[in-house]
Amino acid sequence: MTTRPYKIMLVEPTPELVEMFVAAFSQRFDAHLTCVSTATACLDTEIINPHDLVIADMDLEDANGIALADELSALSSRPVIITGTNPTCEQIIEALRIGIKDVLIKPFPLIELMEAADRALIDYSMHRKHLAKYHSMRGLVRRVLK
Repeated sequence: MTTRPYKIMLVEPTPELVEMFVAAFSQRFDAHLTCVSTATACLDTEIINPHDLVIADMDLEDANGIALADELSALSSRPVIITGTNPTCEQIIEALRIGIKDVLIKPFPLIELMEAADRALIDYSMHRKHLAKYHSMRGLVRRVLK
């Protein structure tokens, strides 16, 4: 089985942070990066071209990052990491309740984001492999039952 580059979407309205994140991700991962600044652009892109990981800011101009993650979870089971300046305890609990992999409070060390992304991508890759095995076994059982 050949490995393909990861597809990572960054949803960040601050151009300086986007530059820094792109440089860090380019060094750490074999990945195709998509950068957008709004929740609408993220959802539009995600419907057409799904990604393996979405990293979104909590305070977007057109939506809350947690609401965006909730909408993304309706599309697929890809992991989402949220970054925010001053999230409340209630927001963090809500984020974890809906399945967000990690919440990072700005400013954070870039290595922390890279490690969170690495964990999320490994978990997602294992989930996809498990799902593929499940579908393969299900097909085999169907053929045997026929």
